[in-house]
Amino acid sequence: MKKEKIVRTMAGKTIWSVFGVFGFCLALIFFFTSESWAAQPDLNKLQQLAEDEGEIVWYESSPDNQFAEIASAFHKRYPKIKLSHVRLRGADTGTRIIAESQADAPTADVATTGLDILMAVDERGLLMRPDWKEVGIPPKLIATPYGLISMASIYCLSYNTKLVSEQAVPKNWEDVLLPEWKSKVGIWQKPAGMALLTPVWKEEKVLAFARKLAEQKPVVFRSTFPLNDAVAAGEIVIGMTIYHTAMAAVKKGAPLKLVFCDPTPYEPLCSSIPTKAKHPNAAKLFMRWLLSLEGAEAYEKATNRGNPWIEGTEASKLLHGKNLSTFSPEQSQEFTDISKKIEKILLTP
Repeated sequence: MKKEKIVRTMAGKTIWSVFGVFGFCLALIFFFTSESWAAQPDLNKLQQLAEDEGEIVWYESSPDNQFAEIASAFHKRYPKIKLSHVRLRGADTGTRIIAESQADAPTADVATTGLDILMAVDERGLLMRPDWKEVGIPPKLIATPYGLISMASIYCLSYNTKLVSEQAVPKNWEDVLLPEWKSKVGIWQKPAGMALLTPVWKEEKVLAFARKLAEQKPVVFRSTFPLNDAVAAGEIVIGMTIYHTAMAAVKKGAPLKLVFCDPTPYEPLCSSIPTKAKHPNAAKLFMRWLLSLEGAEAYEKATNRGNPWIEGTEASKLLHGKNLSTFSPEQSQEFTDISKKIEKILLTP
């Protein structure tokens, strides 16, 4: 902002206090609102283009009942656009988009999954790179030119409140290595949570932790949903789990409490638009809604999985002030490599 010159006259102080402050306030108002005003016509145009397309096909992992809640919130805002959903998990999302795109068959308009999976799709030139600024996406939510940070998986410990006294509650990750928890700890067969400790702990400490954990004879589960159920049922007493899957059990009345250890590992999940998307404008509008507070809260309410980078979400409140640990997009190969090493330690008989 150009610095205003003050003309000193006998009434100079009055001129500055009245007109200068008034002008300064007008300038501030213009500064903070000009961007939204300038973007509004483009967003109106985008909405019209999206409504002309009339549909969005979304590849994502939420079960049907959760998707129904999200779709209801979206349709309340945009009743002229149908949101459809194909439930896919992990690598299946990338594999399907690649196969469909190469066969020139219908595919997703929006795909939401791990960034490492989206990177593999992008390497084949199968993801769009829109001008996200024109869509109104804040820079902090742009992970890569093709991927927007949409939510996060946050890793924590769960324990059975009927079987673990308050005095014995684990306070940190190393507490699960105590002798009393041998054969009583459950882990997910995908060691993402442990791998994500690496940026803070470094590889040597993470692998040493994995070796000591293996000596504890942990019970391995195919997903964290049955892991949480096992903790709730008392089959095991502690789980190394994910916040949103554990909260599903807590909300059903399970005797579970959660502990967020230092550091707290988290994994951002991102959304992209395939190059073969049939409804690209509707896809952009949906992604903008999903990354607004309204959309983020609707998604979080339905799935318990929020976006910690959108102020006002439960996830942002949960992680505020925490010592966090995750890999950057450029470190995806590092994440893959350390995950394989941990798997070898924990899953090899």
